Amino acid sequence: MQNFNLHTHTTRCFHAVGSDEEYVLAAIKNGIKILGFSDHCPMDQYTVYKDRMKMNELDEYIASITHLKEKYADQIQIYIGLECEYVPEYRSQYPEFLKKVDYLILGQHFNRFDQKDFTEAVSKQDLLIMKDYVLEAMKTGWFTYVAHPDYFMYLLDHYPEEGKEAVKEIAKCAAKLNIPLEINLKGKSKGKKIIDGKLDYRYPNSQTFEIIARHQAPVVYGLDCHNPKTFDDFYPYIKELKEEFKQLPLRYITQCPIEKASD
Repeated sequence: MQNFNLHTHTTRCFHAVGSDEEYVLAAIKNGIKILGFSDHCPMDQYTVYKDRMKMNELDEYIASITHLKEKYADQIQIYIGLECEYVPEYRSQYPEFLKKVDYLILGQHFNRFDQKDFTEAVSKQDLLIMKDYVLEAMKTGWFTYVAHPDYFMYLLDHYPEEGKEAVKEIAKCAAKLNIPLEINLKGKSKGKKIIDGKLDYRYPNSQTFEIIARHQAPVVYGLDCHNPKTFDDFYPYIKELKEEFKQLPLRYITQCPIEKASD
């Protein structure tokens, strides 16, 4: 059973609640052995929504998590990360982040910094661009895993061919590079709706993970935690989703993918 969660946010993103320490205590209470904080990365080019820390908050974020890492070292292993969109024009910034934090995860919520989040608007062209950007990002070696690869399904009641093609190419690349794709537990908490005539999650969507299983890309669970209380759902949600996906030959990983790289 997976005993780590690398997808954890903080109040600096403006849509999470609870202190940094409350997240750590909740993780310990629920038997998490390795906790990764991966709040939304600050990018000066991001202009549309106020849902991430400012660049001048990054050092304080690192200092806060470093303090907790030391304070609770005998109870839990803590890593410091960031969740990033990949925008090629600003690719020089990502290795700079990696000089300060332990890891990055790729969470493509949009393709441009002046674009609405995919939960607000998504087009077929967006999916084609997203595919190219995610593939390019994975090949850089900068990203530990890909968060919610089917995030684009949030608004949709039909799985577009462009989305299926994107997931297929991402899964093939993930299998080749051994980069995990995330089964996003926050998406599960949003419940199901009718998609292609079937009651299904927007994400993690069953059609997505059928494709991922077919190409044997590694998969990892991510809580995408924005409230310490949701750590109570971590293992129950994993159990429920494993049951739902039991017919799929998913290649689950159980070892933290940053553990060796960061030690």
